[in-house]
Amino acid sequence: MNKKSLLITVCLLCCGFLTQAQWIKYRFETARMGSPFRIIVSCQDSVGLSQTIQKAQALAENLEMQLSDYQANSDLSQVNHRAGTGQFYTIQEPFRAILKESLLAYRQSGGDLNIFIGRLVAAWRIARKTQLMPEQELLQKWVKALQSPCLEFNADSSAIRLLNSACQLDVGSIGKGFVAQRVLDYLVKSGYPYALVDAGGKVSASQVNPQGDAWKVGLELPNSKKVSTDFLEIKHQSIASSGKTYQQVEIAGKNYSHVLDPQTGIGLEHARSATAIAPDGARADWIATAATIMELEELKVMLQRFPQVQVLVWEYQRGKLEILLNHGILKVE
Repeated sequence: MNKKSLLITVCLLCCGFLTQAQWIKYRFETARMGSPFRIIVSCQDSVGLSQTIQKAQALAENLEMQLSDYQANSDLSQVNHRAGTGQFYTIQEPFRAILKESLLAYRQSGGDLNIFIGRLVAAWRIARKTQLMPEQELLQKWVKALQSPCLEFNADSSAIRLLNSACQLDVGSIGKGFVAQRVLDYLVKSGYPYALVDAGGKVSASQVNPQGDAWKVGLELPNSKKVSTDFLEIKHQSIASSGKTYQQVEIAGKNYSHVLDPQTGIGLEHARSATAIAPDGARADWIATAATIMELEELKVMLQRFPQVQVLVWEYQRGKLEILLNHGILKVE
């Protein structure tokens, strides 16, 4: 296995699940947000399941149409297009909810998790294709703009506007986890309480069966037998990973991550990656990203405010994998 890869796989190894023959697992897969989108449901009676899955996938599509920066007609793109014009744009409840969590992330991370870095993200997407550094003057201009407030709600919070054209929304650090959680919540409310949703590696799960068995997730860190032989159990939780291992570019002999430091506008140069487990998909997603940006001591302080969150941070140094922080994920013997 390539040492720069990390794999989160869902393994249906729960004994209670396999011995209960009447509980059958049904798998469904499509593509959403540029990644595989998988749903696993455990049930005894599949009558009506297909229709429910179609509605769940339609929900994921609707959320993508609200939150995608790749689709020109999405609500997020429409907000970005009006940035700096003074125009408000009406948004729906899911958009407001992800903004609320994103603003919390900004405050709790000391600004290291910032969803208004869309200009920076776009510049680095081009850099990964051309293998040329983005123009430094532009990066600094956008970074400076991020020091001022970017977002304003109207009187009843039904509409928003971006105050500066340099501020552009990008929810890549939280969006997939948010969608996974929303789809899982829909399945549970629709009468399928034993389910798992995997949105491009951002996983939200309830429980496997009525006996309360947890889903077992294999977290494989290359060159680390201790970690790769462990299985993480999640029940009514979400898990997400982030880091340089996923997308990076080499420019002038330096490797830059797709994860950006909003304080500098530069892709992270260290090889740090992180996994977070949280009660909510959006929170697991943004905390995993923040854990790759924040100073470790600051991260430890932040995690004290989230007692239900577990985090693992690791990094390759001189070709060897080093665990930098194990906050409740790995068993310590």
